[in-house]
Amino acid sequence: MRWSTERSLQVLLLLSLVGCSFSPGNAGAPAVPAGSGGGSGNTGAGAGTGAGTGNATGTGLIGGDITGAAGAGGAMSCGQMNVGIMPLPPDILIIEDRSGSMDNDQNDKACNNGGCGANSKWALVTAAINQVVSTDTNVNWGLKFFADADNQCGVNPGVAVGVATGNSAAIAAAITASTKANGGVNNGSYTPTRAAVNAGAAYLATLTDPNPKYLLVATDGLPNCPPGCGGNGNSCTTTPNTAESTAVEQAIMTAQTAGFKTFVVGIATASDMAANATLNAMAVSGGEAQTGAATSYYSVTDTASLVAALNKIVGLVATCTISLATAPTGFTNVAISATDAAGNTVVIQPDPTNGWSYDATKANIILNGTACTNLQNGMYSNFQFYYACAGQKICIDKNAAGQCAN
Repeated sequence: MRWSTERSLQVLLLLSLVGCSFSPGNAGAPAVPAGSGGGSGNTGAGAGTGAGTGNATGTGLIGGDITGAAGAGGAMSCGQMNVGIMPLPPDILIIEDRSGSMDNDQNDKACNNGGCGANSKWALVTAAINQVVSTDTNVNWGLKFFADADNQCGVNPGVAVGVATGNSAAIAAAITASTKANGGVNNGSYTPTRAAVNAGAAYLATLTDPNPKYLLVATDGLPNCPPGCGGNGNSCTTTPNTAESTAVEQAIMTAQTAGFKTFVVGIATASDMAANATLNAMAVSGGEAQTGAATSYYSVTDTASLVAALNKIVGLVATCTISLATAPTGFTNVAISATDAAGNTVVIQPDPTNGWSYDATKANIILNGTACTNLQNGMYSNFQFYYACAGQKICIDKNAAGQCAN
């Protein structure tokens, strides 16, 4: 019987796929784009467009046809391909003090009846938050004020801006709504730190994404607002209040037990011995205390020092869990690369100590040891996931002699 040319090509294609031992996708599953990576033996990094960058909510590809260029005699070869993958961005809820003392200057001095305006602690803090949130897109930011239900001790169960990707404009708008025309805090409150931490942790518990979650408390002094203070004269504003400070530390420790560590930032607090001691204890309770610094919490005095502190915190929370949502499943012959600070392609070896390994579900990879450190300090970026059929050598980069460098 005479076969058509089309029928012959279909049979050859099926035979080549069987030889690749690939895992076919389900009907209707997105196809791996043909030609998005190099053919057999080509350099991998930057060689193709892949399937886009990874994210925490994308749908992973399942198996697929990774045929490359035709080999000798017209037979199909089984080429390597690669897709971009990204670390899961951490979720950070900023809990920002909007007490009346935030209208004072960095020396906690009241400037006049209208507050210190552009020179207030509120102005320096909000400028730093806006700067970092708008430029650091590797974090899902959220914002809560305290107090936020009234101008005394009231704390709402919700947040001003929910944790999300790319919401710097919403955070800036929320800050503007709490800012007077002169730049100071509008309608400043007392300092119900304990209630704010409890509400922030309860909010994080409602998030269902797999991303690591943190609280970041930014305050200019000691907590007050003990339970039932409303009917007890000035007890709402009494500081220091040892019992309330201890209650705040316990609330932060409870949040850590629930999986939410807390960073503590003190605005112009180092000269206040009582505040300094309490904020140090809060930082230790939160599980993210500084080491090798004068204070366990992050002590700042101006916008620049707060920006530096926030950027340091961002580096520390850079997650070493990298989503494989954009990568295909069903392949056992895989490799991982990154771009180092000099722009070179670096192969990350499969190594549970200083390389990469799968998590329990194989939906993510974990960077371990020095590989994780290099991600957190900014040495590694542009992660790529390479895959090929069993027995196919994956060549991520070539040396000057044209040989596979990995």
